[in-house]
Amino acid sequence: MKLTLPSFAKINWTLEILGQRPDGYHELRTLLQTVSVADELIFESIEQGIEISCDHPDVPGDETNLVHKAARLFGEFTGCGKGVRITINKRLPVAAGIGGGSSNAAVTLLALQKLWDIELAPRDLFSLGAKLGADVPFFFIGGTCLGVGRGDEIYPLADVNAEFLLLVNAGIAVPTREVYANLPPELTKDKAVAKMPLSFEAAYAATTTPGPIRLCNDLEIPVFARHPLLDQIKDWLVKAGASGVLMSGSGSTIFAIFESDKARSEAQADLSKHGWWCETARTLGRAEYQRLLGR
Repeated sequence: MKLTLPSFAKINWTLEILGQRPDGYHELRTLLQTVSVADELIFESIEQGIEISCDHPDVPGDETNLVHKAARLFGEFTGCGKGVRITINKRLPVAAGIGGGSSNAAVTLLALQKLWDIELAPRDLFSLGAKLGADVPFFFIGGTCLGVGRGDEIYPLADVNAEFLLLVNAGIAVPTREVYANLPPELTKDKAVAKMPLSFEAAYAATTTPGPIRLCNDLEIPVFARHPLLDQIKDWLVKAGASGVLMSGSGSTIFAIFESDKARSEAQADLSKHGWWCETARTLGRAEYQRLLGR
């Protein structure tokens, strides 16, 4: 049996650090959104073992690959002795803050249920996903969601719609672990959560445009300090006419919201001259996201 599935990216409309948790992780509040750019994953049944191949030189094919970890975890949990060959056609930049690896892992868990004819209970699926990474559970749901805790507690919201997005990545890899290990003190102290302005509240009413959302990402502070080019890209996009610009996740991808395809295309043509990854995208609502994954 052979199965081919897209593995979509995400952006963060908001990302707030609320303090450090007793377990060493950071308490987050983030508004997540699936978007239309994607990797492609091909799954094939084999007699035994896990084989990974990828067309990107920076993506390992061994047990350190998150897709490999997902397949192994699924096999160990279910006791299934079958094997799988997974081909990753990488179209998303690596270590870019748009969830490429997490999406790949989530799609792997979804695909293996079909490939091996094993259906997991939702609680088991989400538990396995959370073990692989904080962003993984979100990719089981898609659309617009609130993430709290480590970001792995996911609550669906009304879908936000944005037709004219531009994602820009200058090829700067920003490892998430490195970012959180170097947070300034003001982001690690506990905040009075109940007294904070809930920046995601606007999402409940913003069902047709992301305009009312107050875009914010606390991680821009440490990331821009180390990589000033990203701050410059953000400024260029604002000058190009974007109505909203923000770094996604822990970086280094910057996304911009435009009011028309014409304005977006002009900005894309200008920034592409630098040889950067510049991709047009739109938001994917939950129903469309689930349909494209064959769920």
